[in-house]
Amino acid sequence: MKLEATQSVISHQAAMVAVTAALEFASEQGWAISVAVVDSNGRLRAFAQMDGALLISEAGAVRKARTALVGLGSAELATALVADPPAMLAFAQLPDMSLLGGGLPILAQGQVIGAIGVGGASTAEQDVECATAALNYFSKLH
Repeated sequence: MKLEATQSVISHQAAMVAVTAALEFASEQGWAISVAVVDSNGRLRAFAQMDGALLISEAGAVRKARTALVGLGSAELATALVADPPAMLAFAQLPDMSLLGGGLPILAQGQVIGAIGVGGASTAEQDVECATAALNYFSKLH
């Protein structure tokens, strides 16, 4: 029997494209954000923090990205967990996770290859807008 393991991860170059797209969108809106892209193993592949972004947005962006590796957006996961309070409590105690909106999975051929997390805009919905704009730009390239 031959054991095989395959896993696709986002490249550094692709991660930088996603970060740049999120920054450009946020700049157009007048928002100062932090944005992080992690690979499917949760390793940070790209990160940037705009001038004026809150310090706390740095950790928030990374946590939101790592949370989205489950294959759902961080806000979607929070909504799903509301129906199961013990699971919500257990998840909330995991390190480096966030149930705030702004984390989205990055998919290639239906497989999670990484995730993007955005923090620092005025609302979680605006963080989601930045992450979504980055994924929309990224998908046009592929």
